[in-house]
Amino acid sequence: MKRFLPHLPFALMFLLALTWLLPGVEGLQSSMTDKSQHMEYVWLIPVLSLFLLWQQRARILACAATPQPAPLTALPFLGVASLFLFFGLRGDQSRFLQIAAILLLMAIPTACYGRKMLKWVWFPILLLVFVIPVGFLDNFTVPLRRASVSVTAVLLNGLGISVRQLGTAILSTSPNAPFQLDVADPCSGIRSLVALFVGTAAYGAIALHTLSRRWVLFLASIPIAFLGNIVRLLLTAFTCHFISQQAGMGLHDNALFIIAPLYTLAIFWLTDWLKRTEKPQPEEATPPTLAEPVAKWRYGFTLLLALALPLFKHYASQMPPLVFESDAFLTKQFVALPDATMEFPWFCQNRACLYSQNAQPDTPLPTACPQCQGEVYPVSRAELDILPSDTQSYKVTYTFSNYDVFTVALVIAGENRMSIHRPELCLPSQGFVLSERQLYFVADTLPMATFSLRREGQSRTSGFAYVFLNSKGATISNLQRVLSDSWERSTYNRIPRWAMVTITSPSYDFQTPEGQAALQHFMHLFYPTLFTEPETRTDCL
Repeated sequence: MKRFLPHLPFALMFLLALTWLLPGVEGLQSSMTDKSQHMEYVWLIPVLSLFLLWQQRARILACAATPQPAPLTALPFLGVASLFLFFGLRGDQSRFLQIAAILLLMAIPTACYGRKMLKWVWFPILLLVFVIPVGFLDNFTVPLRRASVSVTAVLLNGLGISVRQLGTAILSTSPNAPFQLDVADPCSGIRSLVALFVGTAAYGAIALHTLSRRWVLFLASIPIAFLGNIVRLLLTAFTCHFISQQAGMGLHDNALFIIAPLYTLAIFWLTDWLKRTEKPQPEEATPPTLAEPVAKWRYGFTLLLALALPLFKHYASQMPPLVFESDAFLTKQFVALPDATMEFPWFCQNRACLYSQNAQPDTPLPTACPQCQGEVYPVSRAELDILPSDTQSYKVTYTFSNYDVFTVALVIAGENRMSIHRPELCLPSQGFVLSERQLYFVADTLPMATFSLRREGQSRTSGFAYVFLNSKGATISNLQRVLSDSWERSTYNRIPRWAMVTITSPSYDFQTPEGQAALQHFMHLFYPTLFTEPETRTDCL
């Protein structure tokens, strides 16, 4: 019994910490199954962490045999973890919960066994950072995409395949073998880069002994991922040029089986070179297992920290119910604009049909779809399937006398934060290609994200723009919206009512001077009609 007595604080603290860890694990399961995140490698990361801990088992067991509790050293980890847990629970942010779980895993061995234990376990635990979804990095993928496309276009032209670059797309200019490559966010290389970060960090910890060489291998992931992405684009372009566009897309979808071995060979070669230039390191002796006297207050303080974990979790999740902000600041009724007619769309709900049509104002919905006799509704079947049930969605198309057409979609979020997301994440999956986002101010101070939009395989572009609104102002930054939402929920105990307004137009490309002028004119007429008190409206958050 005495043999296990020193480990009771660790066992108790870990069991009580499960109330913090389980929400983060649920977020990890969501990341593994969410195809939009392209994080199929996530399940390997906990396995790698456990393997690295097994590699250090002799040192870990030696530290465990002579525990030197350091609850004061663990306090900073617990303090920061508490903040992330609180904001994660109140703001419904799974990434914050995962960060809290990782910091807690740092704190537990430190509090129970001391600083020496932290020395051997911090790296395998820190590796778990890479389980956090990197969707928020999509704002930074455009430079990667443009760089990959630019280099690929230069190489293709140098090899005699005539192409031109259009934003993040490669268009063949050869009349005999036309093809088109659209480099979307998943093709930017950011996911390959994160996966390589995980692999090089873990492999460097196993194969290399000096910290400097481990950093060299880790940072080498950046050029390796970039060059691998270019190789994939080149192979796809060659296949499109010499065989067909369809064959090229098939190779692109399965290119991982070609690129992954190249990544592996590059890492092995670089590691072998680094090992040959590395001076032999003397084997570090296993720490002595002589027990040192430990102040009893450390055990007591560690137990107090353990008991505080579920209490704080209970406090963070059992605060007064959140107050859901009213949507009364929005009119939710589209009104007629000067020199324009209005039409309201309806959609067939039969998934095998999905027919849609526009109807005149005050015209009742048809009793059934004219094509399949299925049920019709003002919102599409896909939106109903994806959006939470308390999400409100309204659409209208304005056609002016000069035949300019603008379609407005107003989505008002419910309590679930999944009611609204960035269009950049869903439009590509619907077969659209978006240009690089540009900020444009309309209606004097209203910021809007503007894009050139086109269907895959087509060259004709249209205009697309969006903005996020609440009762306090407007923003085009999804990160700012999420952080603001978490702050309001956690600090002021209220859920802000967000709305997203999207404007599309087949008549104009909003990234041309003519399109920007048309958007400016339309929003000058339409924007004030959205609010019940437009004269008190302030736009930029």
